[in-house]
Amino acid sequence: MASINPISTSIRMTLNLGVVDGKAVEKSVNINALDNAVTPDVVNTVVTALESLLEYPVIETKQYETSLLVE
Repeated sequence: MASINPISTSIRMTLNLGVVDGKAVEKSVNINALDNAVTPDVVNTVVTALESLLEYPVIETKQYETSLLVE
């Protein structure tokens, strides 16, 4: 029987740098090596805490999980 083993978890925050020549400019900031059991509430708390330290506003946050399928 196959199972899925979690390998890594990370989050990506997208920052709004403003508008240049009529186009939105964005930058991504990644945080890697998070605990695989991290919950959405913990991610939200981390992003909220980091927002005050960042120069630009966070417009989007994504959580990525990588797993290995084992048979």
